[in-house]
Amino acid sequence: MTFDQNTTQSLTDARRGGLVTGLRTTDGREFTLEKVTRRWIVGSAPSCDLVVDDPFISGVHCVLERRPGGSLLVRDRNSRNGTLIDSNPIEAAELRVGSHLALGRTTLVAYAAPGARAPETARELMRGHDPALVATIEQAVRAAASDCNVLIVGETGTGKDLLAQIIHETSRRSSHKFVAVNCGAMPRELIGSELFGHEKGAFTGAANERDGFFVEAHSGTLFLDEIGELPVDHQPHLLRVLESRRVRRIGGTHERSVDVRIISATNRIEHLGTEASRLRLDVYHRLATVVLSIPPLRERMGDLVELVDHMLSELEPTHGFKQVSDDAWKLLASYPWPGNVRELRGAVNRAVALGGEVLGSADFFPEIRFGRSPHVGLLQDVENDRLVPYQAMLRGAMEQALARFGTIRAAASHLGMAKSTFADKAKQWGLIPRARVRLPASTRTPMPELVPTEEIELVDDAENNAADPKAG
Repeated sequence: MTFDQNTTQSLTDARRGGLVTGLRTTDGREFTLEKVTRRWIVGSAPSCDLVVDDPFISGVHCVLERRPGGSLLVRDRNSRNGTLIDSNPIEAAELRVGSHLALGRTTLVAYAAPGARAPETARELMRGHDPALVATIEQAVRAAASDCNVLIVGETGTGKDLLAQIIHETSRRSSHKFVAVNCGAMPRELIGSELFGHEKGAFTGAANERDGFFVEAHSGTLFLDEIGELPVDHQPHLLRVLESRRVRRIGGTHERSVDVRIISATNRIEHLGTEASRLRLDVYHRLATVVLSIPPLRERMGDLVELVDHMLSELEPTHGFKQVSDDAWKLLASYPWPGNVRELRGAVNRAVALGGEVLGSADFFPEIRFGRSPHVGLLQDVENDRLVPYQAMLRGAMEQALARFGTIRAAASHLGMAKSTFADKAKQWGLIPRARVRLPASTRTPMPELVPTEEIELVDDAENNAADPKAG
C-alpha cells in the first residue's frame, strides 16, 4: 500500500480500529510506540524522543501521549507551522489507526500491530437486541450529552457497570478517567478516607496524605456502584459533596473544588425513593436526576443465544470449538437466571471447562448429575412457605420426577398420579413453563422451536389417550 502525503484517506471506523503502535513516513522510516502509558516528544531537536529531520519542523513540535485506555493523544507545542491530523489543524486530538499526522513537510501515518484489534467498547460488550435493553441504552446515550447525575437500577449481574461505562464513553468526559467504586466493599471506618482523601497523620496508619476517589475522578466520571450499601451515617457527607462539588480531606482545613460526573447504581430496588429505603431521600433525589432500569436476563431471553455464542467464542482459543445440545438449549431457555448474565457466564465457563465437544445440560447444571433440578428454590411465582407440609413434599417429589424423567407422562407414571392431575398441579406450583419460548438460530447448533412440556404432552395424548388408563 502506498501513501500520498498530499491526500487524506477516507477510512471507515473498522479500518481505524486498533491501538496505534507506530508511525511510518512516506519514505518508509518507522517510529515504534510502546503500548505502555507514557509521553513522546516529537521535533527536530536531538533531545526529542522522536527526531524528525525536517527544516519546517520546530525543535519541539508536538507531544504524543499514550492514555491509560491505550488511545494516543497528540498535543501541539506552539510549533511554527502547526500540527495537522488528516489535514485538520489541531491543538490536541486523538490519533487513530490510518490517520495522517502532518508536521512541517513530513507526513506520518499511524499504524497498528499486525492482527491487532481495538479494545471492545462498553456498548459492544453489552450484547443484546432486546427492545427494552436497547431503549435503556438509547436513554443512557441521551443522558450522556449532559452532566446530569444518573442512577442505574437493576438486579445483580445485569451489567450496570457496563451501562455506566457507555455513558462515560459517549460523553464529553470520555478522554478522562472513569473511576469505579464499590460502596459495599469499602471498610466502614475508611469510607470517608476512600471517597474524600485524608491528610498525613489524620488517623492511625495515615502515614501519607492521599486524594480520594472524587479528586481522582476530577474532569471524568465517578461510578458509585452498590450505592444502597453505603452506611446511613456516611450519606450526609456524600450529600454535601453532591451539592457543593467541593471536598475536604479527613483531617484537612480547606476544601477543593471537583468537576466530576456522578453515576450510581443499586440492586436494592424495593422501597427506593421512599422513607423506607436504605438510601436517604435527599441523597436519592440528588443522584436520581435520570433513572435507568436494566431488564433482567429472564425478561430478554431472545438475547440468550447471542450471549452464549459470544461467550463460547471467547473461550474457543483456549478450549476449542464447542457445541450446545438441544436439551441444554431448552434448559438454558427455561432457567430463570436469578444471577442474570453474570450467572450465565459462570455456567458457560463451567460447561466449557468440564464438558466435551458437545455441551449437555449437566455440563451447565452439575446438580442434574445428583438428581436435583436446577430450578429448585428459584421460581419466584411459587411461595413454598404457603404450602402445607404435604403439598411441599408433593411439589418436591414432582419436581425431582420431572428432572429425572423429563416429561409429564413419565413423571406422573413414576409417582402413580393421573397425568392431568400432575399437569394441573405442576402449572399451579410453577414447575413447567407457562409460555412458548422461541430462540433465534445459533451458529453452535441447529435450534428447534422450544415448546413447553405440557403442549408436547397434549399432542401426544391426542394419539395415545385410549392406551393410557391413567390419562384424564
